[in-house]
Amino acid sequence: MAFFGLFGKKKGAAKTSEDRELVSENERSVNALIVLADGDDVLVEKLKNLQEKLKYLIATDDGKVIDFDKKIRNLIGDLRIALTKADGETNKKVQNLLRDLELTLADRNAKL
Repeated sequence: MAFFGLFGKKKGAAKTSEDRELVSENERSVNALIVLADGDDVLVEKLKNLQEKLKYLIATDDGKVIDFDKKIRNLIGDLRIALTKADGETNKKVQNLLRDLELTLADRNAKL
């Protein structure tokens, strides 16, 4: 039985390590969003604040929290597409995606 517990801890450590990489990837991905939002000072400031919050997230092995990290990654990808299509103008879709990102981050933090 003790042998099984040992593997359980390793599995949890591996999940935490994977989540740590995901959290780090999310934080770095915001750099591209900042470049795409160049010229919209308000949006750039919001993105920098978001990046700062992402930077200090604690990695976990909790599956529900990891799901939030994956959703954050997907929303960052959606926001990147919306910013590319926005062509320098902040549109409603960009604002909605940014709001969704902030809410998902708040929900993720509430689960810890």
